Amino acid sequence: MPVDLNDKRFSSFGKLLEVQARLQKLLDRQLEDAVGLPLTWFEVLLRIARSDDQVLTMSALAGQVVLTSGGVTRLIDRMTEEGLVERVPCPGDRRVNWIKLTARGQKTLEDAAAVHLEHLDEEFAGRLNASEMAGLVRALDSLHASLS
Repeated sequence: MPVDLNDKRFSSFGKLLEVQARLQKLLDRQLEDAVGLPLTWFEVLLRIARSDDQVLTMSALAGQVVLTSGGVTRLIDRMTEEGLVERVPCPGDRRVNWIKLTARGQKTLEDAAAVHLEHLDEEFAGRLNASEMAGLVRALDSLHASLS
């Protein structure tokens, strides 16, 4: 039986990927222009700040961002050089380092978060009415839970 190439699942998933790519490119440019911070770096700072005890292992971070473990290592190296994060030995396992924000990283996150929220309102949430946004949040929560 031939596959229907016009199946709505193809087009819906394709639109999801396209919207994500457009928003990521736009929001990355806006954040970098406004505060000099790439969106990927912001996401890393945010995920560390929102984690238990405000620390993450490299492997935990790699599981939350769209980078390989090697990519996360290189990213954390650069963010460490910029003074935004630091590696702290895990007391219970000498083989593991925790990644935590420095004071500069915390300040950078706070400054960037205010700007990024404005951009999210303009480019993302502001393009949907309250009902559409609530439906999108429910759908994304459901997908996230089923894939976790």
